[in-house]
Amino acid sequence: MYLRKHLWQSYQRMANTLHRRICITHMEEKLTHQKITKFQGFRQTVFWEYLQVIIVACAAVFGLIRPFVVEAYKIPSSSMEDTLLIGDRILVCKFIYGFKIPGTETRLFGYHKPSRGDVVVFVPPHERHKNYIKRVVALAGDTVETRDNKLFVNDQEIDSSNYTKYVYDQRNFRVYSPRSSRSPFPPFRSQPQDLPTFERWQEFSDLDEQTFDRFFKDYTTPLKEYEPFIVPPGYAFAMGDNRDQSYDSRGWGPVALSDIKGQAFMIYWSMDGWKPRFERIFQRIKTEYDGNPN
Repeated sequence: MYLRKHLWQSYQRMANTLHRRICITHMEEKLTHQKITKFQGFRQTVFWEYLQVIIVACAAVFGLIRPFVVEAYKIPSSSMEDTLLIGDRILVCKFIYGFKIPGTETRLFGYHKPSRGDVVVFVPPHERHKNYIKRVVALAGDTVETRDNKLFVNDQEIDSSNYTKYVYDQRNFRVYSPRSSRSPFPPFRSQPQDLPTFERWQEFSDLDEQTFDRFFKDYTTPLKEYEPFIVPPGYAFAMGDNRDQSYDSRGWGPVALSDIKGQAFMIYWSMDGWKPRFERIFQRIKTEYDGNPN
């Protein structure tokens, strides 16, 4: 009798366990079916279509357009006035000088090189974690110098009056000499710690020490009557349009072509504090020179 009762209790426990498992499985299948049905219904909505478009657009912008095609920047300083004002938001074409393969110095489809007059965004030699924007005024092999408020490239004056700005009387910066009255080049030494040195430049530059000394021996000499600067191979000389208030290649040296990210071509939005500058929206950025240096 005891054995029969024990067997009956074991059978009931097994039956109850099996029933619970069957019920749980059925409920899970039912919930899964309901979820699938709801998701299928959601996929038929307009919201799902818009969501797909947004996902694809974000993938295109952050995965392709921003790294390789066009990137937006905001102007934080006055160094490019009046071409670019503080609060301007610009678009930079990143493929015009070719696609740079991440982690390398190789560029694909780099058929067009930076030209004199291009407004470019680049990584400067003295602050490798920042982006600067300036105008290219001279290229590799060019001889560049300033004489008062005038820029000379290959001993020819560049007429940049349609986009440059001067604040000070350049006679205040003149180094007087019995042989010459021209201003020194570069015309300021506000941050001597940023001057090109081979020890710092060898971290990112391909110039060997002999080549570096040949190009920069006059550039880094203490104030005297300066010789014109010859731009090294693979570099460009960049200056701000606001010539008296721009810290540029005159102070920290030329820009490596491999550090140029792209060419600025349009102002797409502009704010003066909280006030929009509607007249600057979709304004093209001037790139051409009136002069034509050899």
